[in-house]
This record gives sequence, C-alpha cells and structure tokens, in this order.
Amino acid sequence: MTDSHSSPGAFAFGIRRLVLVDSAGFCYVEIPVDNHGLILGPGNLGKSSLLNSLRLFLLPENNFRNSRKKFAFRNASAGSFYSNEESYQHYFPSQFSFLIMEADNPAGTHCQILYRDNASQLSYGRAFVPVNYDQLRPLFWNGEDDEGIGQAVPELSFSRLSGALKKLSKDTRLVNDPAKLKSMLYSSELMNAEAVRYSVLPLGESDERRVQSLRTLILLLFEMKADDRAMANAVASIIEADKKFVDDAFDFNIDDFLNRHDQLKQQQLQFNRIEKERPRFEKLNRDYQAYQHLLRTQHEFAAFRDGVSNGLQEIGVKRQKALDVYNDQNQTLRHVLQTLKNLEQETSSLKGEIRSAERRIKQAEQSQKDGDLLVSQYGEMSLQDIENIQREELEGRRAHLAALRSAAQAEIRLAEIQRKKQDLNHKLVSLKDRESKQKWQLQNQLDEATAAPLRAVDPRLMMASPGQDLDAGSKAAIEAFARLFVPGARGYDWFDTEYRAEPARQANFADQRQRLEGELNGLEREWSELSDTANQEHDRPRLIERTEKEIRAIEKDLETLRRYPAAETTLKDATEEKLAAEEQLAKLAEQGEQEHEKQDALTRKAGNAKAEKERIEERERELAGLSRSVATVEHRFPHLKVVKAEQALTVDEVSVSTFDDLQAHLDHLEERRRSILDHLRQFVYLGIHEDSDGELQKDSPSSSVIREAFKSLSDLFAGMIERWRVLEEQIAIHNETVASYRQALKSNHEHIARFESQLNRELDGVRINDLVEIRVDIHTDPKFRNLVEEANNIDPYGHQLQSDAFYDRLRVFVADFFGEQGGNKRLTMDKVITGISYRTRKENAVGLDKKGQSTSTTALINLELVYRLLKRVLYPGVQLSFPMVLDELASVDISQMPSLLDRLGKQGFNLFSAATHSASAEVIYLIGRHLEVGQMRTARPYSPQRTLVFWGGAEGFTSGDGLSQWVDQTQNSLLEPANE
Repeated sequence: MTDSHSSPGAFAFGIRRLVLVDSAGFCYVEIPVDNHGLILGPGNLGKSSLLNSLRLFLLPENNFRNSRKKFAFRNASAGSFYSNEESYQHYFPSQFSFLIMEADNPAGTHCQILYRDNASQLSYGRAFVPVNYDQLRPLFWNGEDDEGIGQAVPELSFSRLSGALKKLSKDTRLVNDPAKLKSMLYSSELMNAEAVRYSVLPLGESDERRVQSLRTLILLLFEMKADDRAMANAVASIIEADKKFVDDAFDFNIDDFLNRHDQLKQQQLQFNRIEKERPRFEKLNRDYQAYQHLLRTQHEFAAFRDGVSNGLQEIGVKRQKALDVYNDQNQTLRHVLQTLKNLEQETSSLKGEIRSAERRIKQAEQSQKDGDLLVSQYGEMSLQDIENIQREELEGRRAHLAALRSAAQAEIRLAEIQRKKQDLNHKLVSLKDRESKQKWQLQNQLDEATAAPLRAVDPRLMMASPGQDLDAGSKAAIEAFARLFVPGARGYDWFDTEYRAEPARQANFADQRQRLEGELNGLEREWSELSDTANQEHDRPRLIERTEKEIRAIEKDLETLRRYPAAETTLKDATEEKLAAEEQLAKLAEQGEQEHEKQDALTRKAGNAKAEKERIEERERELAGLSRSVATVEHRFPHLKVVKAEQALTVDEVSVSTFDDLQAHLDHLEERRRSILDHLRQFVYLGIHEDSDGELQKDSPSSSVIREAFKSLSDLFAGMIERWRVLEEQIAIHNETVASYRQALKSNHEHIARFESQLNRELDGVRINDLVEIRVDIHTDPKFRNLVEEANNIDPYGHQLQSDAFYDRLRVFVADFFGEQGGNKRLTMDKVITGISYRTRKENAVGLDKKGQSTSTTALINLELVYRLLKRVLYPGVQLSFPMVLDELASVDISQMPSLLDRLGKQGFNLFSAATHSASAEVIYLIGRHLEVGQMRTARPYSPQRTLVFWGGAEGFTSGDGLSQWVDQTQNSLLEPANE
C-alpha cells in the first residue's frame, strides 16, 4: 500500500461507485465513492446504511448468520447490534433487492453484484462482471420518464439479470463459496489479469490469519469512532498475522493443559496405590493357585452327589422288588394256608355271585322285552326319534295338566294345540310328497358300497330323495365322498372317528302316516276336552287324575328307553359272569390239592426274601443319610448346586469315607475362596479393580467371576512395568509441552514488545496538527505478565511432573484472568492485549504527555495507526482509493478539517460521513462534495414501502477545475424536498 501521490506505475485499486436497488429503505440509490463526500438528508433516512453496505462487498461471506461477528452492523440509537434477521431484511427485503459496487484494479473496471439467494435462509449470492456500471444501469433502473427521476424495471429478476450479464461478458462469474471469494477478492497476482480481475484488496499473503486481520481493519474503517478495545483487537489480529509461521499462532488452551496434568497426576497416584497393594496381590496369587488345585473337588463332589442320587434311585427299585418278592411269598403262603379253610366260604361266595348274576339276567331280559314292545309300536323309527316323541308327548301332557288347572294356561295350550295341528297337517302333506318320490331315494340309486358308509353316518342320508334320477356328476361326487370312508371291523372310519354300520331300511310311510294321524286325533280330543271342561267343571278332577296317570306312564316309557340300549350288554355280561363263577367253583376242589404242595416251597422262599430285603433297606438308609449330608453341604455352599459332573460315581464307589474326604477338601476350598473374595473386594474398594455389575459383592459369586477378576488383576500387576514406562514417556511429553508453552508465553510477550517498537519507529517523524512526536503503547494484562514471570522460574525438563505449586498458581491465574466465564479457557492474543493508548509531544515540549487528545486529533492518530496496520496486511506497493466512514464528523475541529482531508487523500482514503441539513456550510465546503439523498421519490417503485431515489452524481464546490467532472444536477431543481 502506498500513498496516493506515488509514482504513476503503482498498482491502483479503488472503489468508484455504490448502487442499492430496493434496499436499505431506498428504491434506487447510486452514489460515487471515489472522492470525499458528505451524504445529506433527514434523520433516520438510512444514510449510514448506504456506506455500511460496503462491508458486504469487501468480506468473503455468503449469509447473515452470526452477522454481529461478521459485519458488526450497529444500532446506534439502541446501543446494541442488529440481529441476523434484521440485518438481512434491511438489505435484502425483496426479490428485487440488489447491491452493486463498481471498482477499479490493474485488470480494469468491474462490478460486483449482490442478490438475495432463496436457496437457504439468510443467504445472498454474488455475481462478478468485468464492465462499468453505466452498461448495467438499464438492467436495474429505467431513467427515461418525463420527470427525470426514473422508475423500476418491472421484469427485473436474478434469472433475467444473470442471462444479461453472461451476454455482456463471457468472464461473468457467479460465486458463493467463501474460499473462492477470498481468492478472488484478495488476489495479489498483479501480473495475472485473470487472477486479479475481481480483486479489491490484494493481500500480501492469503492465509486465514491475514484475512481475519483485514476483516478487523475493514470494520475499523467503517467505525473510526471505535474505542481502544476495538483498536486493541485490531492490533492483536495484526500481530498474529505478522508471524512468519502458522504454528507460531498464540492459542494457549489452558483448560486442556491443566486437564492433561490432572490426568497424569491421577494416573501416577493410581499406579502408586496399585504398587502399594502388590503384597496383597502376591497373597491373593498364592491363595488362588491353591484354590485352583482344590477346585477339582467341586466336580468330584458333583460326581458324588450324582452317584448318591443314582444310587437312591437304583436301591429304591431294588428295595421295591425285594419287598414285592417278600410280600408275594408271604401273601402266597398265607393264601395257601387259608385256602382250605376258606374253601367253603369261597364256594358260598361264588354261589352268591351266581345268584346275583341270575337276578341281573332276569332284569335285563325284562328291560329288553319291555323295550322291544315299546319300540315295535314305532315301526322303523330310531331310539332317539322315539325318545323325542315321548318327550314331546310328555311336555304336551304336562301342558295339558297345567291347562286343566288354570284357565289362563288353558288359553295358551289351546293356541299351542292349534299350532301343532297345523304342523301335523303340513307333515302329512310332506309325507305324501316323500312317498311319491320313494323310488328315487338315494339307497335305491346307489350301490351298497357307496350307501353303507353314508348310512353309518346318518341313515337319513340314504332315505333322502332328489325326486329324480341322479345325474352323472352328482353321483360321481357322492361316490367319491363315500370312498373317503375306510371299512372297519364294526363299521366305517372317517379319519380318527368311527361310525357303526347300520342296516338298510325302507321307510314305512303307512306307519308314519298312522302315527301322525294318531297325534292329530289326540290333539283334536285334547282340544275338545279343554273346550268342554269350561262347561263341565265337575269332570275336571277326573281329567286331572287321568292326565297325571298318562304323564307317569310316559315317564315310565322314557325310563324303559333309557335302559333298553344297555339291556343287551347287561344280559351278556351277567351271563358271562355266571358261567365264569360256575367254572371257578369247579376249580376250587382241584386247587386245594395243589396248595399243600406249595406250602413247603413257599416257606423257604419267604425266608430268603426277608434277608435280602433287610440288606437292601440297610444300604438305602446309608444312601439316604449321605443324601442329607450332601444337601447340608450344598446349603453351606450354594454355588455347588450349579456345578456339573463329567460322570457320576458308581453306586459301589459311594461311601461314608469318600464323603468325609470330600467334605474336608471342600472346607479347605471354601477357606481359600473366602480369602480370595476378601482380597478381591478390597481391591474393588481401593478402586484398583472395577466391579460395575456388583458380582463380587454377592454372597456366592460364581467361579467364572472370580477367575475373570483374578485374571484382570494379574494382567494389571504384570503390566505395571510397562505402564510406568509409558507414564514416564507421557510425563516427559507433557513436560515438553510445558516447555513449549513457556517459550510461547515468553516469545509472544517479546513479540508484542517488538511490534510496539516497530510501530513507534514507523511513527517517527509523523506530525499531526501541533503534535511533533507520537508514541503507541500496547497494554497487556498484568496477570499475563505475571504468568510469563512464573513460567520463567520453572525447569520443565525431566521425567517428573511439575510441582503442584506451579499448577496451583496457574489455576489462580485462570480464576483471576477469566473469572466466572464458561467454556474453554483459551489464552489468545486478543485476551492478552487489553488496550491501546497514545503518548504525544508538542513542539517545544520536553517530555511525552499521556493525557488524551481531542476527538479530531485522536481520530487522526487512529487513522494513522490503521493506515500503518493496513500496510502490513496489503500487498506492498499497491495504491488504494477506499472510502472511510466517520460518523463523528461534527466533533472534528473545523480548523483541523483541511489537514484531515489532505492526510486521508495521501493515504488513499476517501472520507464519507452522513449528516442532516443542519451541517455547517463550512464543513460542506471543505469536504467539497455532498449528496442530497432524501429529495426524490418515484411513482413506480419496486415496493411501495421504498420510493426514495437518488442518482446522477454529487453536488460540490470547485477551485477552478473544469465542470466536466461533475454530473448535471439540474434535476434537483424540479423536485420539492421530502422527508421520510
């Protein structure tokens, strides 16, 4: 960066014009920014917003998220910053909102166009086109109206605009990627026209640190009233960017540093606790080895337990067999001895059985005879049909009896008789129809092989008549269905269900007709009887008595029907029992002779069976006692219940002595187990072993739990040498980090001092107003300086951690320096540098004065400092023409205005400020140009909320220069002043 009066060969970069379309409260505004200027207009018009919009062009952003940090748009009246949404809607309120900046660089003139991007929230896009704005104006504003104000271009849209731009130049670029924007906006390849075509601020180096420094300086240029905190942040940013290597960046994360020390410290304490418990582990190891040796006893116990269980089962079977043999022999012997004595009693008993059988035969014969008689009265009807008729008759008689006893019931019964008469008449008609179709009954159309299984299911199936000959399909279907039944011994099987065979029968239609007519006549008689009874009250008792007798007779017939199916079986069984008893009686005599021969043999066998039984019972008592002992051991040691044996002991190996040996071994095993558990639980208590599931705290942990815990501790103690070695390496690495941090603190402290000296050397000979000497003081936090001194007093080299005193002092520094703020405690340059102040000396003064200067003088000093800082960031030798915003123009001493404007011009800055019409004429004259932005309104805006228009150039005063540099402003005389 050079002064504007540098040689003609300097590379010039400048901003010429700023245009806003339907943005920042304006319908259309076009202002030149290539020279000093004062924007005049009523208050709260949006004058400052015009100039502040330049930040959007100069910074490589594509959205308004976190806009406070990116752009710092300040709400001066509220003393705060605008929100993301407020800022976005201010500059991009509609689809017609566009912002255009015209700029010059060594590659020529170009325009940068910002537009509302609806692809994502709060986003905006950029278009770059290498033409001047005069060629673009018709795309955004139609100035051909009668009043000379102009009107909106109705067809304006980004799609139409992008097409027009590409037609204007093939080098048009649409760019939204921040990284690409950085390379375009800050390119310093001055010999490459393509690379520098759209550059506005060429950086000396394009790394991120310099970009951030430039961002800070750009924001300062738009707020030269910034306090020393903003200037301090700028200096901190430049200092970081001024370092040669990225790795030199000052970013000390104290939280991570302290946390790493705490981790290593805790690890060291844990290792010491582990080493302290090594004797305990050696005792645990001895107990565990003994425990492992005795662990086989558990499986031996399980084999013994299974042997006892198997032995009890076997001995129980043997005992039962011996007892059965013994009882059989005694029973047989007693039977033989009693046979002769009881022979007469048995004979008498058999005779009694014969008599009982004869009585049952007689009863069965009578029941069969009565049943045959009753069934014969109903022809071919089944027993179920007969029973149904009898029950129906019983219900009718009972209803008749109730009717005889009650006039109300009589009325009900008469109605029921009438209904039944109708049913019987219908059945007679149906019977006649069936009789006429008898020849087509299925049993007359199907062969017996087909009819027999279906008749077994229900005889009515074969007595059904279709009224015509079966067609071939129906007959085939019936035959196929019948073939699914499998003939059996007593009938036919339908899968797992058996149906008894039924004989073929022909329907006796005459009997059925006679029965139905009999029922009909009976109903007629009952009707007549019930109807006449009302007139013959004296006959009622007789009729009731007769009806009761009829009811009893029907009930008797029902009982006969109930016994009838079983009569045949009963007759057969009783006859067989009688024959069997007679045969048995004949054998008794022969049996008596044989029993005497058996007696002697049975006496000897009974004695042998008794001896065997007693021997087996004694062994069973022994095994039962061992089983109780086993249960007692399992109660003492519950974990033994789940232990499995590979193979059970044989019954012969199971003995009391074997159990005693096992019990002694188990007691010894339990002693080792309890000792091991005590050690393991102590390790858990000390935090050396983790028992997250609490398995070791249970009353009886499993062997697998003990094994895994011991293995974990064995691995831990076996690996302690390696762990100590790794810890020492980590401590050494951490100490190297301590050394690097100490060096970073020291070098950055020295770097700040060197940077301050460099600035002051650059300010040698700089005179501002009546000041002949100016010195900059960069203030650092005293706590930081104390930290540097503390760090210099430690020896970071070695394999031992630094003393706790050092880290305690570091924690005190953190508490004092950062206070209660949350988040990471990162020590960065912007936190170390707390402020900037100036020491000045006037001519003929002896020493430097620390007291503050006037606002205008301070602004000039700040400007000089920003100029020096900007030179460090930009590419050497470039010439700028750049607007600088100064909102505090009214506070500048009018006498210092010429020198301020002259200095700004030499440094490449164009002063811009906003003021109301109350600004003094002298200030307006000294600045030279002013822009009246609040006097024109269009009748055809893009949005009715924004109608203000300004374009055509600035008004100003000349010192004899030609008027051709000023655009004609005669249009202003046509308009009345307007307030917004």
